[in-house]
Amino acid sequence: MYVRERTLIAVKPDGVQRRLVGRVIQRFEQRGFKLVGLKMLQVSEELLSQHYCELRMKPFYPSLLHYMTSGPVVVMCHHSD
Repeated sequence: MYVRERTLIAVKPDGVQRRLVGRVIQRFEQRGFKLVGLKMLQVSEELLSQHYCELRMKPFYPSLLHYMTSGPVVVMCHHSD
């Protein structure tokens, strides 16, 4: 059975603000990855709490939450053939 490896890529608020989403997609496509899903969203603290569960007790966690909720994030899924 062949299982394709999928890669999650997130362009964080500063990358979205600096209009780098297209460049990020281009770099992955040039390396042979195929874009299979893309979504722009405002990430909730609840989702971040799940995603960064191992970091919740770190002293920098509140500033990480502030940064990640400061603007939209573009998340995408790529796979390689």
